Amino acid sequence: MIDARKLWQQRLQDEGKKRLRYLRYMLNDHLLVGLIIVLGGIAVMYERWVETLPGSFPYPAIAAVIFGWAAASGTVRTLFREADTVFLLAAEWQLHPYIRRAFLFSAMWHAYGLCLLLLLAGPLHSRFSPVPWPLFLLGLIALKLWNLWAAWKGSYIAEPSFHRQSALARFGLAALAVYFWLAAAPWLFSATIIALIAALSVCLSRFAKGKTWKWERLIAEEQRALRAFYRLANLFTDVPEWREEARQRRWLDPLLRLIPYGQRNVFFYLYARTFLRAGGYAGLYIRLTAIGSVLLAVIDHEYVQAAIVFLFLYATAVQLAALPSRHRYSLWTQLYPLPQTQPAGAAVRLLSILLAGQNTVFHLVLAAVSPRPLWLATWVGGIGWGVWTARRYVRPRRGHKAER
Repeated sequence: MIDARKLWQQRLQDEGKKRLRYLRYMLNDHLLVGLIIVLGGIAVMYERWVETLPGSFPYPAIAAVIFGWAAASGTVRTLFREADTVFLLAAEWQLHPYIRRAFLFSAMWHAYGLCLLLLLAGPLHSRFSPVPWPLFLLGLIALKLWNLWAAWKGSYIAEPSFHRQSALARFGLAALAVYFWLAAAPWLFSATIIALIAALSVCLSRFAKGKTWKWERLIAEEQRALRAFYRLANLFTDVPEWREEARQRRWLDPLLRLIPYGQRNVFFYLYARTFLRAGGYAGLYIRLTAIGSVLLAVIDHEYVQAAIVFLFLYATAVQLAALPSRHRYSLWTQLYPLPQTQPAGAAVRLLSILLAGQNTVFHLVLAAVSPRPLWLATWVGGIGWGVWTARRYVRPRRGHKAER
């Protein structure tokens, strides 16, 4: 007889320890301090920007998409593992207390996320919405609870097309419910949404009746959530459990042909190919460059813009510093008859080039939105800052990881 309550408690403790171990490394980084300072500045600018918006700003439509997506996304975290298909599948009927606790944990976690999202939208909501935020939050949590229940009922059904249609229907209903509420639509519209939700609930209950859980799908969702966390943690520290397959990306090969052939460029070529094909480094670099460019285009304060440039260069350097350590345990890289200083030098060279390119993109954006003489100085300073951060965070990081 399985003690489902004890099993859930044990799984939750193991998961908490695993995540806290990596969160300690992530939150201890100097990057967190920089992010807090810049986010504080952005918050002030955001509040001032909200005050300048006209009364015709379409807040209900924008909030419907964002809060509708937040309410409809996510599933029940079961913490199931691959071996459970052998040891727990036969005892599925004993696991209802386990699932109840999993549902409660998932509901609390998602409600916390909704609180943060509503806090972020606070200035917009207080100005453009007639609905008090506590009441609005309660409504969002109710939508989230229903979506979690509907997503769990979907775990009884194996067809992928059903899950796509279910997710689309749940998002549509949640978005419409939020829009009708914020736009103060006649009660008949809200009553129609409630009736559709009730009808969908009845259909889901009938589809799931007499069926068992689809363990492979539940375990795949758990592994997907775990990989997402490991991918994030790997940007700050080494995560041995995280492995991501390399993607070939032939369309980026012309960039690699720019690297001259020769012993001097062996590790530089290796790291450049790794950057383009593996670990999500290229995607991270593009995302940080795009986010920084958008912030520079939106914020109209030259000193805040300069601070954003330096912060994003710093953040990129810190997060790409893990790239050379990806080959640390590869035996074949040690077979090259090359000086031991070449790997670190190649990593610094690659990172310096990437940061110089990112710095140039930022200043092209600045020159386009608000050309000022200050940008020439910050462009030169940004290149120096990029070279310094590349040297600071590539070489010592390797020694620090080895000691740990």
